[in-house]
Amino acid sequence: MSVSEACEVLGVAPDCTDDEIVQSHRRLIQKLHPDRGGNDYLAAKINEAKSVLLKRRA
Repeated sequence: MSVSEACEVLGVAPDCTDDEIVQSHRRLIQKLHPDRGGNDYLAAKINEAKSVLLKRRA
């Protein structure tokens, strides 16, 4: 997944802060987690997007 794709998934700007990434991830995963009626695919994409965006700063 590219950085631009990850930004689209999480709904954040490319120059967002780590806090914005974490907050967006938390908000989405609470809605789309498999235990709450979401599915594994969407949860995996949200997690991958968070990982890509946080790793680019490391």
